[in-house]
Amino acid sequence: MQIKLKIALIIILLIYIFCILKAVKRKNMRINYLIFWSITGLLLIVALCIPNLVENISRLLGFEMPINMIFSVAIFVILYLIFNLTTLISQEQNKNVLLIQEISILKQRIEELEKNKEN
Repeated sequence: MQIKLKIALIIILLIYIFCILKAVKRKNMRINYLIFWSITGLLLIVALCIPNLVENISRLLGFEMPINMIFSVAIFVILYLIFNLTTLISQEQNKNVLLIQEISILKQRIEELEKNKEN
């Protein structure tokens, strides 16, 4: 890979990590996602800095071409993220149901108190 391309990719990855840190500072991102995305960025920087790292790892794991390994890893990472986000959405839906139930109970109690106050 050409040195100019490596430098450009490293600069893009540093901007990427800066954006992640900025999102956390604004409290738009949870700390566990910060860790995940930061590690991803750092691993990409390491892969860019060490020559033939991806090729050697793909050969060691038995992939014919390095791009096949990259696509396989990307697919597994995407599946992990989708599973993680689905779990998070399910938890939030359960919390919403509980909140709705609690609000309904509180409304009923208020109505009962108002009826008792009128009598």
